[in-house]
Amino acid sequence: MGSYGWGRSPEHVQSSNGIKTDFDGTVKRYESIKPLQGKRKTLDVRPSGQRDRTHERIVKVSDTEYYLTCSEYGYRDKQLLAGATKVDDERRSITFKQQGMVETIIIHKPWYSFTSPSTFYFYDYNLPQNMRMVKHAGSNYVGVKDGQGKCNYYRADRGDITFYRPKGGTYWTALTVYPEIKHKLDRKKTKEIRKHLGTFLDYAKTMLPFVEPEHKWGEILDKNWRDVVTPKVADEYPTEWMPMLANYASRLRRYTYDYETRQGEYKVSHKGVIEAIKRDAYKQEKPFVVEQVPLGELSNDPYKGWV
Repeated sequence: MGSYGWGRSPEHVQSSNGIKTDFDGTVKRYESIKPLQGKRKTLDVRPSGQRDRTHERIVKVSDTEYYLTCSEYGYRDKQLLAGATKVDDERRSITFKQQGMVETIIIHKPWYSFTSPSTFYFYDYNLPQNMRMVKHAGSNYVGVKDGQGKCNYYRADRGDITFYRPKGGTYWTALTVYPEIKHKLDRKKTKEIRKHLGTFLDYAKTMLPFVEPEHKWGEILDKNWRDVVTPKVADEYPTEWMPMLANYASRLRRYTYDYETRQGEYKVSHKGVIEAIKRDAYKQEKPFVVEQVPLGELSNDPYKGWV
């Protein structure tokens, strides 16, 4: 993850500062921390770890509600000292509540999402026991053990998610979470797309051995792809098809080295070009059917970046 202050990584910093905790643990933690003195004395700033990392702190809302934050920066403290009020602008990370015999935890979507490794590990090392942060396929999840040997996963980067348990309990139950979906190619729709590509694909299979790779920026098949791959005159191939193939060949050209002959050369995967043409047309048309992912399971969606 790289270095982070004094040669330490963000994970090392957060593993040193964070404490796996719940409501009672947060109360004890809050009461054990002496507030900062000086100009910010009236703000009751209580750093959750190193005292110079004041953007990471514990805040008491009431006797039944506390929260951790990792984005309460100094410039906001200056605004508060100048007379601003918090209202709805509290930058919460994890909220702990206790109402009667029920304990609730709210895991808030970070103000700047999980783009910073420090933010990710702040959550990971401050969540309660039996909870942890997980990165999967470019998304961020909270993994929650159910006490029966299974871990359920819930998206944490789409919005706030909430869990509860009986006071003094061990495992958490999902209360407010975001269902996941995944996309699959619709075979009937992809068949129609391949049919429309037919003439262009036949041309590509024939001409690829004679193409000189030449790279150009931008999409090869854009939203007007149907017009591009349709000959304007019967039995006559459009002149722009050859530059398109040259561009595909350039993108799929790879260097291969033969250790026996100690010689290498650039080769173009003809099969790869054909598949790339199909994929680009699919990407424009988005011929998907949508399926619901069972709640608690990770979403393996290879087409997430297309929608």
